[in-house]
Amino acid sequence: MIKKFNLFFLSLFYIGKIKFAPGTLASLITCLLFLLFVNFFDIFILFFCTVLIFIYSLIAINNSSDSFDSNDPPEIVIDEVVGQMLPLLAIPVYETLYIAPKEYYCVASFLLFRLFDIWKPFPINYVDSNTKGALGIMLDDILAGIYSIFILTLVFFFIGG
Repeated sequence: MIKKFNLFFLSLFYIGKIKFAPGTLASLITCLLFLLFVNFFDIFILFFCTVLIFIYSLIAINNSSDSFDSNDPPEIVIDEVVGQMLPLLAIPVYETLYIAPKEYYCVASFLLFRLFDIWKPFPINYVDSNTKGALGIMLDDILAGIYSIFILTLVFFFIGG
């Protein structure tokens, strides 16, 4: 039973089973859920939930690794959720640099995160090819999220300044 729940969780309610662009769809759903939840919860609660998702993802991947055919299976999209949440959680930083509606930040975060997640510039490509297991699956998306935060902060600093 726990293995089925882990697969349900890791595939983000079976979105990872979709044949065409499951990671992009998971990132888009993450942005939409963020826009919904940011109105009801404090940003620190959302950050804490993201940390919990990350920790449970590591455990679930380790316990379900025999269910997948590759080292970084496309069915696992929870890594996109965690990676996408990072630039979304930085929205208060962007708002101090440039005043715009939250939807603009979400669109910019989505586009940049997907760019870095697909393109995988250094060191994302190095981590993706050399780190195995649960950490390897999660870490490349976390780095893509960090790259997105960095670029968005620079962009909003210069347009706001």
